[in-house]
Amino acid sequence: MRTKIAQIVDSAGSIPRDILAKYQIKEVAFHILLGEQQYQENITITGEELYERMIKQPQLIPKTAVPGVSDWISAFMEKYEEGYRNFIVTTIAEPLSASVQSANMAAGQFIQDHPGVNIHILSSNTCACGQAALEIKIAQLIEQGQLSVEQLLRQVSEYLPRIISLFSVNELTYMHAGGRIGGATAFLGKLINIKPVCEFVNGIVHPIKPVRCRSKALTTMVDEAVKRVKHTEDKIICVQHALCQQDADFLIAQLREKLNYTKPIYLSSVGAVVGAHSGPGAIGIGIV
Repeated sequence: MRTKIAQIVDSAGSIPRDILAKYQIKEVAFHILLGEQQYQENITITGEELYERMIKQPQLIPKTAVPGVSDWISAFMEKYEEGYRNFIVTTIAEPLSASVQSANMAAGQFIQDHPGVNIHILSSNTCACGQAALEIKIAQLIEQGQLSVEQLLRQVSEYLPRIISLFSVNELTYMHAGGRIGGATAFLGKLINIKPVCEFVNGIVHPIKPVRCRSKALTTMVDEAVKRVKHTEDKIICVQHALCQQDADFLIAQLREKLNYTKPIYLSSVGAVVGAHSGPGAIGIGIV
């Protein structure tokens, strides 16, 4: 008999909305603080709406807050009432956020009140497009129904160290405000118009190459992705952008051509919680 497995994610992956619906993935929202206003990601504010606000009001630096314990418990209850007793939960990387701790606290409470429920919580080691690629892969494995929960978890644990998460930002102001880089780096980058290409490794931002124009940043990202991908037949590829559709289209076209890749490349906006720290113009490639 096929095991029913519920998939629950935090909103940092910003999975395309049609994919959430197709695989019945439950998304738990981060909270966004913008001035005196508080929003829930993808519920009361979208990434696009946030970036437009950031452009119009550059003095407002967004702040973020993790989903609360009650947010997670509500998601668990929704899936429990649908008949699920096995949950796989993925979150943004632990070094980037306390989302995984909040989920673990909620899981402990929920299991205590609902014996027979198994909740498995995994930090994705990344965020945004890398997290989305992982979560889409998990959704596909669940839909195939060939693996037990234990087998699926072992498979996912093998993916985690191999997730490719490349990104570039248009300016360094927001990464500095979010504590991702130092003030001197942000100042120097702005002074000489650096467009850094970076990656997430175990939830930590690592610079790959500083470049001085946007087009070079995009081609560097593609070259890095191509260099790291040995075989494409079983890969999940995601591209995300923050109000830079043309750049995203360029990445997709280049990835298709250079990898000879004909399967879907999943496109979505960089979510508000990640975009609050990367700003308008951020763009990324995620591959599992």
